Amino acid sequence: MTGELPGGPSDSEAEPVEGQDLPSEGDDSLRSMLRGALREEGPAPDVLAGVQKKIRERSRGKFYADGWSTAKHPPLNTYLITSLLMLAVLGLAYALLSPLVGVPEPVRNQPEPVQVIPQR
Repeated sequence: MTGELPGGPSDSEAEPVEGQDLPSEGDDSLRSMLRGALREEGPAPDVLAGVQKKIRERSRGKFYADGWSTAKHPPLNTYLITSLLMLAVLGLAYALLSPLVGVPEPVRNQPEPVQVIPQR
């Protein structure tokens, strides 16, 4: 009685429901294929390098021709230099635009008179 719900039939005593067929040999092979497909056997293969290589060969070097886009490790020096240059550009823009900041002038919110009929 282990593994059974109280009051419920066991797997060997279960009767098929109307309209449900008994398992056939095809079902067993399908189950074994599904179990094999769902089983984790190891890490997935790295296909990125192969795809990039084929694209580079077919495009005759137009894509992925440079070494840094296909490298295993990111080019930290390139990232560092780029970020420092962008920081310098932002500092220069701030230094050039900060003198333009002034005291805001009040806005006149009164409408101007409109002359519909021209004067003679």
